[in-house]
Amino acid sequence: MKRNSPVTIVDQFVIPHTAFVNAERQIRQCFAFSGDNAEAEGVAIVRESGAGKTTVLDSFRSNYQPTLSKEGWEVPILSATVPPHPTVKSLAGVMLAALKDPDWERGTEHEKSKRLRVLMKGTGTRMVMIDEFQHFYNQDKQKIMYDVADWLKVLIDDTHSVLVVAGLPSCTSVINQNQQLRRRFLAPVQLSRFHWEDLRQRREFMGILKEFNTRISKGYEIPALHTEEMAFRFYCATGGLISLLAKLLRQAVRNAIDGNKSSIDLEDLNTAHLQAIYSSETNRARLKPFESCFPLVQTVDILDRVSKIGTVIEISSSSTRSGFRKTRSESLDAILTTR
Repeated sequence: MKRNSPVTIVDQFVIPHTAFVNAERQIRQCFAFSGDNAEAEGVAIVRESGAGKTTVLDSFRSNYQPTLSKEGWEVPILSATVPPHPTVKSLAGVMLAALKDPDWERGTEHEKSKRLRVLMKGTGTRMVMIDEFQHFYNQDKQKIMYDVADWLKVLIDDTHSVLVVAGLPSCTSVINQNQQLRRRFLAPVQLSRFHWEDLRQRREFMGILKEFNTRISKGYEIPALHTEEMAFRFYCATGGLISLLAKLLRQAVRNAIDGNKSSIDLEDLNTAHLQAIYSSETNRARLKPFESCFPLVQTVDILDRVSKIGTVIEISSSSTRSGFRKTRSESLDAILTTR
């Protein structure tokens, strides 16, 4: 039987769980009624790392791809990722690049801003999607980039575009501290991990595994991934984060292809888990939910350890270049795993 690539099998389909549907509905409504509002609206997608916000943005944007006609480019949705430590000039450049401006790196802050307004109106941009919005908040300096936030607010007002921002929970600080920006936003849409203790969320997590099972079983003999026992193993391996679930299964399929195997069993899933999911724990200490001896019991200790997968941990360094001791929060799991 011909084997498809891991990307085709695992990644190239969307599983519309409840949080995903709610987020996409909010974006779709704002886009559809954007011309009816006297004031530009905003939607904030707030999520944990790995909870699937990129999939939400990509899924909606795929319906409104840029098109080239005799009149030039039409770009209904301008999508950009905020660079670290953004300035007005750097963010304007990123947005110009998204609008196919060949000279996006050239010009002063004022020149780029003026060119961006002209291009947005000329390409029929109706929505601006800004990813990694938490970069508007400088965590090291505990400082919000007020000038960049104000510039973005004015840009959205001038072009009468819907603003969709997505980022880690710290991105809400940017909105909360800017009264005029906050006034334009609807209630934030939360994308979080699945929780096993919540029966509804557990069933939904099992439903997602059933979809993956349907896809993977077309090319490989596998155990039923969506039974409660197997679902608990996957939950303990991924912390209920969709991106980690996809990453684990992608690695399992990749290993099967590389080994020319026609089946994926529990031992294969254990190998894929240890290879694909970064853990700050030692290999000896970490949970190994796909081992046959793993206790399939919802103990307080297991659930507590699982809830920390992908979360922020403290990193301390004895000194920085300037010679001062510094402690900062980073998510190693977030940095080293696919969002």
